[in-house]
Amino acid sequence: MTGCSYRVQGEPLAAPLPPLAIATPRKTDGIDPCKLVTEKDLKPIGTLQFMPAPRGEVPNSCLFTLKENAFVLVAVPYRSFDESRNVQQKGREVQTAKHATWLSCGQQEKDMVCTATIAVTRTESLMVAIGMGGGVTETKAREALEPIGQEALKRMPAA
Repeated sequence: MTGCSYRVQGEPLAAPLPPLAIATPRKTDGIDPCKLVTEKDLKPIGTLQFMPAPRGEVPNSCLFTLKENAFVLVAVPYRSFDESRNVQQKGREVQTAKHATWLSCGQQEKDMVCTATIAVTRTESLMVAIGMGGGVTETKAREALEPIGQEALKRMPAA
């Protein structure tokens, strides 16, 4: 039997990653996350309590605090879609303007928090999160988050 065998040269290749829905790849360098969301985008959920400001614990981020016991956090560039899927295992895949999006929602203390990791390249994403207090349901938080994520994505320049 050994006389009929042969040796394969080279190293095995890793299987290619499955395709990821990204309608229009976006640039992430030099993007100010505070400019991706406007007061008009936030109107359906409330009015700004403070000027939007970066959050130290989340790199490349901007926090929008609203008077109505709610907040929106935007970060770009953010970790990859695949990383979010691995970290937020209770989430699920959805689409935001034909971009693969990992959506994860859950109760955090008194707030219902939903986070959308919107793929803009294979290795980077736009993260948009919303937190709403006062017994808001997951459905209501998700519905409030979706148009904000779509608008923020539109404001990012194509790669």
